[in-house]
Amino acid sequence: MTATFVAPVQQQQVDLGGDAEHVFAALGKDPRLIPYGGGNFGMPLELLEPDGDLIVPTERFFMRSNGPVPIIDPETWSMTVTGCVDHPLHLRLDDLQTLPRRTLTAFLECAGNGRTRFFPVPDGTPWGNDAAGNAIWEGVPLHEVLDRAGIHDDAVDVVCQGGDFPEMQRGLPLAVARDADTLLVLRMNGEPLPVAHGGPVRLIVPGWAGIASTKWLIGLHILDRAFAGFWNSDNYIFWGADGTPQRPIREMAVKSVISAPLQGTVIEPGSTVVTGFAWSGHGAIAQVEVSVDSGVSWGQADLEGAGRRSWVRFHYPWTATRGQHRLMSRATDERRLRQPVVADWNGKGYGQNGIHCVEVIVDESQPFQTRKETSRDGLTNVH
Repeated sequence: MTATFVAPVQQQQVDLGGDAEHVFAALGKDPRLIPYGGGNFGMPLELLEPDGDLIVPTERFFMRSNGPVPIIDPETWSMTVTGCVDHPLHLRLDDLQTLPRRTLTAFLECAGNGRTRFFPVPDGTPWGNDAAGNAIWEGVPLHEVLDRAGIHDDAVDVVCQGGDFPEMQRGLPLAVARDADTLLVLRMNGEPLPVAHGGPVRLIVPGWAGIASTKWLIGLHILDRAFAGFWNSDNYIFWGADGTPQRPIREMAVKSVISAPLQGTVIEPGSTVVTGFAWSGHGAIAQVEVSVDSGVSWGQADLEGAGRRSWVRFHYPWTATRGQHRLMSRATDERRLRQPVVADWNGKGYGQNGIHCVEVIVDESQPFQTRKETSRDGLTNVH
């Protein structure tokens, strides 16, 4: 059926203006999440301790919304496919559900995750290490729909239209859109995709910053050129300290963070385990190293994973001795990309993947002293 690419119609929206208890209940989210205003909620990784599950329960999964959270009835949902195609499409949910499906375990991370670890802290949602998660996604590979539409040979970008507001359009290179792991998601962690995470249908682009994984998807428009809309050419690019654009936000850099023990805690001497999570948008994690002496020496951690698109959990046994210790973790992926000591500062605070540091006291009662360190580019990092 032929259809025209149009802006989304007005939908009912989740009321995000009430108190925290009301908003958590309306979205089906765990009240221990950190509210950042609107539909933005962080999940501290310590919420996964002590069990250390690789899969984040849906109610704890972080949430990032650039606008309102629409409530779209699955019975009335539809998606158009237009532009440089032989056969424009107008698909209902029943149509999509007849197509071949794929299940994938993959991490999802906001481009601004860890923004507050930069100094000075750039403008934007003040995420800690709480805007990342790992889930089981089930859906239709995007290429199945593109193949049925018949993409022209000169096609370059697939522009994805979100149903939250008309301007929410993000371009995706055709080669990435055709990847078998790029999915039109119908289910998350074994259940129908909830409204809070883009239901009834969203896009998942594994390894790429979350902005590429359009929520509440209602349209695909194929272009014969690179898309230069706001969310591609302005808001989600690296801006240098001098105010010049550097490059677009794409794959998330290799990264690890320690989830236990927590910053500033006091632990008993003896056997303990340093744990955390690591991931990379460029490939599977190959190793995670941990230092318990401020980076003087490093030891290899044990890894537990769920596929090359997934994050891994790392475990590092440590015999803790009395005193104050700086714990550090650094990950290396299968392409031999390794975390830098300090991430390059940028104007929007994207891509923070500097080595994570946690300071703990072993059997000491004196007040914990925060330490500061000046990086090689003259910026001060507080750990």
